[in-house]
Amino acid sequence: MEFEEIEYFLANIKSVLSSKIITDSNNNITEIHILSDSSRHSKQIVRDIRTALLSHFDIDVDYKIISVAQVNKNISINSDFRLLYEGYTNEINSEKIKISTKLTWDEKEYMGEAEGIRSEKNTLMVAANSTLNAIKKATDLNCFLIDDIQSSHISGKDVMLAAITHIDHGRENILIGTSIVTSNKIDSTIKATLNAINRKVCLFIKE
Repeated sequence: MEFEEIEYFLANIKSVLSSKIITDSNNNITEIHILSDSSRHSKQIVRDIRTALLSHFDIDVDYKIISVAQVNKNISINSDFRLLYEGYTNEINSEKIKISTKLTWDEKEYMGEAEGIRSEKNTLMVAANSTLNAIKKATDLNCFLIDDIQSSHISGKDVMLAAITHIDHGRENILIGTSIVTSNKIDSTIKATLNAINRKVCLFIKE
């Protein structure tokens, strides 16, 4: 079972900011760690976690294995922080491509650049890395790595998927972002990368 999918699903429950599932050697869930804001009681969150696991994944867990750590969002979270994508430029020669991505927040601009060998797949990795570099300039966070970029097709639409590894005190968490291809794959890869991270970075940006 892909527990990253479950973690991503749980992170979208009201008040939940992130989740981490621990399993044993038989792939059974032994611990579920939840980080949430303080807008709801932890017991309500635990009930929602158990209900979501049972109804969506047919997994029944004991409430005792679910731990909830809550943070005061007025101190630790700026929920208004959301980087905006303003476009990209690229420079191409026969072998390499350089991509510059511009993000903005609070009337400030942050440019990220990345360069690499020019190929269909690597061009998208370069686009994603230019986005991460712009995010790093905006937040001073250097804890995100590109894991994979994939394209998919759903409901008649082409979609870009970005898998980003978030390093948190030595632990690796996978963040997933998506974007429908409306212009081109580079543009949508940048949007998918930002989509994966925007909700996470607000945890670190103080008001």
